[in-house]
Amino acid sequence: MMTQKHTSKLSKALILAAALTLPGTSLAAGFQLSEQSGNGLGRAFAGGAAWAENATTVFYNPAGMTRLEDTQLVFGASVITLGADFDRTVTVDAVGQPLTGGEGGDVGKLGGVPTGYFVMPIDEKWTFGLGLNAPFGLSTDHPIDWVGRYQAVYSHVSTFNINPSMGYEIDDNWSVGFGLNLQNFRVKLTNMVDYGAVCFGNVDPLTCSGIGLTPQSYDGYAEVEGDGWNFGVNFGVMWANDATRVGFHYRGSVDHELEGDATFIGAPALFAASDVFVDTGIKADFKTPETLSLSVVHAIDNNWTLSFDATRTGWDTFQELRIRYDSAQPDTVEDYLWEDAWRYAIGVDYKYSNEWTFRAGYAFDETPIAIEEARTPRLPDADRNWLSFGASYKMNSNMMLNFGYSKLFLDDDIELNKVGSQGDTLRGTYEAAADIFGAELVYSF
Repeated sequence: MMTQKHTSKLSKALILAAALTLPGTSLAAGFQLSEQSGNGLGRAFAGGAAWAENATTVFYNPAGMTRLEDTQLVFGASVITLGADFDRTVTVDAVGQPLTGGEGGDVGKLGGVPTGYFVMPIDEKWTFGLGLNAPFGLSTDHPIDWVGRYQAVYSHVSTFNINPSMGYEIDDNWSVGFGLNLQNFRVKLTNMVDYGAVCFGNVDPLTCSGIGLTPQSYDGYAEVEGDGWNFGVNFGVMWANDATRVGFHYRGSVDHELEGDATFIGAPALFAASDVFVDTGIKADFKTPETLSLSVVHAIDNNWTLSFDATRTGWDTFQELRIRYDSAQPDTVEDYLWEDAWRYAIGVDYKYSNEWTFRAGYAFDETPIAIEEARTPRLPDADRNWLSFGASYKMNSNMMLNFGYSKLFLDDDIELNKVGSQGDTLRGTYEAAADIFGAELVYSF
């Protein structure tokens, strides 16, 4: 049973965590966010499920909470800057005419991923933990007059995850942990609508031309926004001796049933009379991918430590995005056809002194996009290589600051070859790269 002292610590931690931790958005591999730890960022998150060096282990492996002797709070944030520029080769509308508009410039947005974690030992065997984080996020923004405006203008995905957890120490070597994930998933997507092309495809060109509805002559605006709450589970196992730790962690998928609204601006009366392209309620389903991680951390001596990690993300759950309307409008369906993807990382830590520790890491992050036709301007994703550096500074016996930086190198000339739902074709290449800066404060008491 929790003592009054422990209960007081927990109440204060929850209040502070709720005040400082907000759902964040940014662009990561697929749209998964690994950025849950400032010191982990400095080694490209190598060994994530085995390190258990502070309360961020709530996210990476709750079994590691049993290795923390004190009550601990961690507050951190990562800032991600994405640069992505499109260079067109073939861009035509539904009838083969060249699409008007520019190439969109830099579509990346500055994204923030704040996090908060709390761990408290209950007795010699049991440890309680709480995590507040954003495991998935995406944000890209194009001008409303760019050449690909009928496929994407603004795209925003954000999550807010509440992760209460328990850890149990079986003996000196083995521990287990499990958690519940209460998750909010929110999506906002916008694009322009070529009402002339829609009319040509659903009525007939002669009738549409007679009322001035020809491709690219009558543009409107569409916005779809929805969200939903659901829950999932995660669990982990850790084995450790004096020099080596091995961790396994599973984070289950969450089935989201999103509800929200669709807004259409500028629709011709011809469509409104048929109860299409009118403001209406919407529904959509999305299943987040499960993840499996295996990590190893090995201390070579008192100063040098190596870490390794392999993580599989089950993106095969994301085959299509289907939006269902309460009006007479047919479903909007966009195929993605993603596949499972792997991430591999290796890192090294060097303890320079009692106050300073330095680290570095490398990771290869595989894109879930298996075929060129499944890539969209909402997410011009590709394989990436991480090069990471970081440091920790121990301020006193209770406080530590962790810093990390990663440079992400994406494949050159990322191919885009997408036919949109309005019949337009967008073909070209993206040049993209990203920088991630992270910091966190660790407070033990």
